[in-house]
Amino acid sequence: MIYNTIIIGGGTSGLMCAYQLAQAKVDFLLIEKNESLGKKLLITGGKRCNVTNNLDVDTFIQNLTLPHKRFLYSLLENFGPSDILNFFAENNCPLVLEDNLKYFPKSNRSQDVLNVFLNKIPMNHVKLNTAITKIYKDGDIFIVECLNDKFKSRNVVLATGSKSYPHTGSSGDGLKFAKDLGIDYTDFTPAETHIYSNQVVKELSVLQGYSLKNVVVRIKGRNKKAQGDVLFTHFGLSGPAIMHLSEDIYDCLQNQKVILQIPLGSHSREEIDDLFNISRTKNMTILKTLEQCTTKRIANLLLEIGQIQNKNINEISKTTIQKLKDALLGYEITVDRVQDVTKAFVNKGGISTRELSPKSMETKRIANLYCIGETVDLHGPIGGYNITIALSTAVAAAKNIIKNNSQD
Repeated sequence: MIYNTIIIGGGTSGLMCAYQLAQAKVDFLLIEKNESLGKKLLITGGKRCNVTNNLDVDTFIQNLTLPHKRFLYSLLENFGPSDILNFFAENNCPLVLEDNLKYFPKSNRSQDVLNVFLNKIPMNHVKLNTAITKIYKDGDIFIVECLNDKFKSRNVVLATGSKSYPHTGSSGDGLKFAKDLGIDYTDFTPAETHIYSNQVVKELSVLQGYSLKNVVVRIKGRNKKAQGDVLFTHFGLSGPAIMHLSEDIYDCLQNQKVILQIPLGSHSREEIDDLFNISRTKNMTILKTLEQCTTKRIANLLLEIGQIQNKNINEISKTTIQKLKDALLGYEITVDRVQDVTKAFVNKGGISTRELSPKSMETKRIANLYCIGETVDLHGPIGGYNITIALSTAVAAAKNIIKNNSQD
């Protein structure tokens, strides 16, 4: 038997592709190596599933750090956040807005998101517990081999995910297939994840569980920064700003030592200078001076780390004052490592977009081979970006397959 399409991977993008083909009555086979579909989808967003966000296409793309982010324009114009909102509403899974950005299912259950697909994908078109070992093309027909069987199809869709959370099935298989097929790719690396720092553990342990609000974190000596909250943890640092910067931190760590500069308050250099000058005229203690610039906990910690006695500010040396000001503006923290690629929320890397048509996700080298979802070098921050990209790329591939099928 020769299928019209074989979809490899039963995650978010594979499910959406299968849904679209099923609705169009295109013959397909969805192959998944796990015992069930959508395992990663079920755990995303704390098992609530942040499906998409409320951003327009321009803002969505502007918020990405990808150098090739313009690749997504036609995809999101065709099927973006507003279309996703309508899609789930039409499938009896309404989404509700939180924090004026993220859309979650009204039920707060990721299972309901998964059910949208399971309710429309015929299970006789699904093969579970089947790991693919090889893909190749014989003339116009793809041969998809597994351990004990082989399948044939006119189209193949790679929807195998990244290396993030391999227990859900995402183990980077798509890159092995890409290599075998001569498709260019970049190895997966961690993104949107935590960092480890012995300095934080030893020097800043009293700040464990403490958050700095809406600060700009910089990588010292590099033109890399991110804005958001920073959380001090028992192993290092986390929070939106750290997670968003983590992929750059990982890249920098490959070649050099990485030091982060993290403001310990919200004041500018000029404001801090003014506050210190006012303190001098009022003969305030150095602790009271610092408390005007940051929290009491951090002010005490800075004196403890610097072994500075709480004396009148006018008795403190200029060198010590400057060090305290520098710490307030950008406390320097050495990074030891970034969370492993398999435990990162998102992965950077994947099949190169240069290999793909931005309107159909079909590879340029091999006709009727499509790559979608996290298998492709497309990713964004936490906040509905990555599921949106997965759904958008899946719809583009499915529409092209459906169009070609109708012309046969």
